Amino acid sequence: MRLKLSSMLVSAVCIASFAAPEVKFSGYLDADAWLDFKGNFYTNNELDLGMSVDFTEKVSAHVYATVRAGLIPAGLGLPKDRWADFVFDGFDITYKSKVGTFSVGDLVYQYGKFNYYFYKRLSMITNESFTRGIKYENGNDVITQGLSVGIADVSDDVSGDIVGSTSLTFGENQSLGLHYGIRGNARLSFKTGTDFFAGAEYNGSFGENVSIKADVGYLNVKGAERKNVFSFLLEPSLSFGSFSTAFTGFFMLDPDSANDLSAPLLTGMADEMFFYVEPGYSFNDYLGIGLPLEIHAGKLKDKDDNNFWAVPTFYVYPTEGVQWWIWGQMVVPMVRGITKDNLSYALGSEIIVTF
Repeated sequence: MRLKLSSMLVSAVCIASFAAPEVKFSGYLDADAWLDFKGNFYTNNELDLGMSVDFTEKVSAHVYATVRAGLIPAGLGLPKDRWADFVFDGFDITYKSKVGTFSVGDLVYQYGKFNYYFYKRLSMITNESFTRGIKYENGNDVITQGLSVGIADVSDDVSGDIVGSTSLTFGENQSLGLHYGIRGNARLSFKTGTDFFAGAEYNGSFGENVSIKADVGYLNVKGAERKNVFSFLLEPSLSFGSFSTAFTGFFMLDPDSANDLSAPLLTGMADEMFFYVEPGYSFNDYLGIGLPLEIHAGKLKDKDDNNFWAVPTFYVYPTEGVQWWIWGQMVVPMVRGITKDNLSYALGSEIIVTF
C-alpha cells in the first residue's frame, strides 16, 4: 500500500511538472541623474517589465507594466518624484494555429524607432500607441502580414484603430517593414475625425562593418483642412576593429504647419531636423569612449533656436545587459554675437539594464 501510494505521488508530481506553464520575465530599466551647473539637479527613470506565460506551444499570455518619472534621458524630473506608481499597460493572449497567429487583448504598436541615444524610446512613423482589440498575423520566412483592430487608448471613448503591417525579409541581413493605419473617431467624418499614417522601415547590414537603418513616415492629420507631415530618418553605422562611427539624420517636412513643438505630433520630439555623429573607440569589451557631435534645428522656420551639442561620453559594460554611461555636455546656440554666458553645460550619469 505504501509503495502504491508513493508511486501515485511520484506520478502526480510528474504530471504537475509537465502541466505547469512556463513563466518568463523581461525588463528594461533606465535611470539617470544630472546637473546643469546652475545649482539644479534632475533624476529621471523608466522601468518596463514584461511577463510571458507559455501554457502550451500554441497558447501564451503576456502582461506589461511601466514606471516613469521624468523623461529619459536628461529630462527635468525632480529627485523627490523619482519613486512613481506602476502603470498597468495591459495583457494579451496569443494563440498560434496552422492558419496564423491570433492575439487578443491590449496591443501595442510603434514604428520607426530611433537608434539615436537621446530619442531611443521614441519613433518617427507613429508614437507608441495602445489599443484593446484583436490582431492576426500570418506569413513565412519571406513575408509576414499582420492586421489589428481595436479600441484606442485615448482620452475620448469613441476612437478606434485599424493597423496593418507587412514585413519582408531579403536573405539574412536585409529587411523591409511597411506600416499603415488609421485612428479615428466613430462619431465624426473621416475628414474631421481620423488620422492616417503610413511608413516604411529598412534595416540592412553589409558584411561585419556596415549597417544601415532608413525610415520614411507620413501623417495625414484630421481637421476641417487636413494637413500632411513627412518624416525621414537615416542611421548608418560603421565599425572597424576598435573604432566605430554612428550617424543619425532626421528631417520633418511640414508644408501645412501641422506640427507644434509645444505639443508635437511625434511625442517627445523637440526637433524638426537634427544631425548626430559619434566617433567611438572601445578599449576592450568593458570600456569605451564616444564623442557625439550634434546640430539640433528645433522649429525649421525659426533659425534662432538652432543649437550645437558636444556630448563626450564614457561607456562601461560590466556584463551583458548592463551599461553605465558617464557624460558631459556643452550646448552652443547657433546665432550671431553669442558670448560665453550663452553657453550651457551639464554633467550626468545613466544606467541601462535589459534582461
